[in-house]
Amino acid sequence: MSEKEYAKSIIDIIPEEYLDEVIRFLLSLPEGNNDDKKFDLVSKHILEKYHKAFEELAK
Repeated sequence: MSEKEYAKSIIDIIPEEYLDEVIRFLLSLPEGNNDDKKFDLVSKHILEKYHKAFEELAK
């Protein structure tokens, strides 16, 4: 899944009544100061995507 597809999948699950608020929040983030947030987002995505594989490796 590309970064663009992943971002779209996140936007798709946001209820429409909160979409405006989410977009305003994202636009208000200062550039370069959100690396930790990006890392958390990506790490959660990887964990969700490969959760079953991680469980099998842990056995």
